Amino acid sequence: MKEGEYLENVHIDLYFIIFYFCPYLLLIPSWLVNKVFRKYKIKIRGVDFIVPVLIFSIHIFSVLIVGISFIPYFTFVISIIGLILATLFAFKYKKLTILKVLRVWWRYVFICALLLYISLGILLLV
Repeated sequence: MKEGEYLENVHIDLYFIIFYFCPYLLLIPSWLVNKVFRKYKIKIRGVDFIVPVLIFSIHIFSVLIVGISFIPYFTFVISIIGLILATLFAFKYKKLTILKVLRVWWRYVFICALLLYISLGILLLV
């Protein structure tokens, strides 16, 4: 197959639509997951367990639409964001708290993954 033929061979059907909305549907039972972790005094938000699903879905959709995986590029971008955040936290607070950096970084990973996932969905529809 040539490089431009991948998008022509993708047929949008019900399975793609259900698979596309799967991460959004995982936000619905997030209160149940938080209720379970509250017993152990662990604070978990719905976005914390959606990020791996988004990353897996980004891989599948990017391979189906373009023919290559966007995961290496996504990993590079979130690594750069992590380095910038660690540097900012180190210079701003004069000490580096890894837990705080990771917590903020994970939110940025969610935002980047969601934006890439939405753009792949739009690209699939176009």
